[in-house]
Amino acid sequence: MGILHVHAAATAHELQDIDLVTQALEWLTETEWNADMTTSYHGPRVAMLSTQIKKNKQIESFVEKLRPHHPTILSELDTRLDENNVIHLRLNLESVIGQRVELISSTDKDPVIKVRIKLAVYPGQEIDEIATDIFG
Repeated sequence: MGILHVHAAATAHELQDIDLVTQALEWLTETEWNADMTTSYHGPRVAMLSTQIKKNKQIESFVEKLRPHHPTILSELDTRLDENNVIHLRLNLESVIGQRVELISSTDKDPVIKVRIKLAVYPGQEIDEIATDIFG
């Protein structure tokens, strides 16, 4: 596949149904999510949710759920890719609760799931070819 692992993180406030959010996130990644409870600056408790996808079957399923956004990811690869060969995505958390995957921009104010996709790039390989193999 060309992906070493996928890391995803989200937050859920005490006012939200944290179990419902966690179920939606588990649908998205097919992995268990870790929840660290903390208190926000303004008082309500907040769940800091995170997961790591390492199994190829789960990674393939996750990439398949991103399929409608593959052309966008490829066209914006220069802005989404960092120097460590990690692709950064932001998904709308509310749409994932409805079992839809919606890619959003960094300026959007909706609740987000931050996704980091670590690509396997070895000497002699071109990052654009690897990304095209995955998202093409």
